[in-house]
Amino acid sequence: MRAFCPNCEAITAQEFIQAEEYILVDNEPILIHLRYYVCLECGEDYEMPSADYDPLRELYEKLGLKTYEDRKAFFNVHHIAFNIWQMAKLNNRNSSPTS
Repeated sequence: MRAFCPNCEAITAQEFIQAEEYILVDNEPILIHLRYYVCLECGEDYEMPSADYDPLRELYEKLGLKTYEDRKAFFNVHHIAFNIWQMAKLNNRNSSPTS
């Protein structure tokens, strides 16, 4: 498939990925359903915003996170990202060597 890549800012070949992953919250695995695209030119991934897609909906429901403020506070405390881009940024920050 060819589509616009927000990373390359060009029309590129892309692959649609659907996967199930678990995240651990307080040592309890919670299943999340991921849907995202990978640009075959630059190798970066990105999500397409959609009203009917929230990979963390089950997490929100289990933890009783009803408002945006509740979610933001939870994510800040547990260092969980809101999207794939933020997760990559967190991973890079956590794995970078400190001087």
